Amino acid sequence: MAAFEYRHETIVKAPREEAYAWWTDFTPDDHAGERTLHGTRTDLRREGDSWTWTDEYVAMGLRTKWRWRVTLHPPQWEELHGETKLGRLDGIITFQEVQGGTRVQEVGTFTATGLGRLIARVLRKTVLRLLAEDFKEHWADFRSERKSS
Repeated sequence: MAAFEYRHETIVKAPREEAYAWWTDFTPDDHAGERTLHGTRTDLRREGDSWTWTDEYVAMGLRTKWRWRVTLHPPQWEELHGETKLGRLDGIITFQEVQGGTRVQEVGTFTATGLGRLIARVLRKTVLRLLAEDFKEHWADFRSERKSS
């Protein structure tokens, strides 16, 4: 029970290149405002197609710090790795052209470590919900920004 998989997807009415460019336009305010995972981003660095940064989130009154490393493979997919004191997240996000838009799918594994192993049952449910809500909120932002343009 120390590791579990997650998967979520959405269809966006935009060309794959546009959806990919928007998703991978990493900025310090990606988690600002009223969000499920409200937080700040620091140490944002790019080296070729690889990005690293630190996010400090507040969710359900708890604060957690994640160190992220993302490798881009434009415009089809990105590989992501995140680490916190409670565990490690490894995944990919794919961008597939479909009729009328782009299917965006995130698939990954969260592996609990340290204290995370002790609270794995509770952590699993919480992490799955937070990841799904964060994914949904980001793509709602995308749709909203496209409508206002």
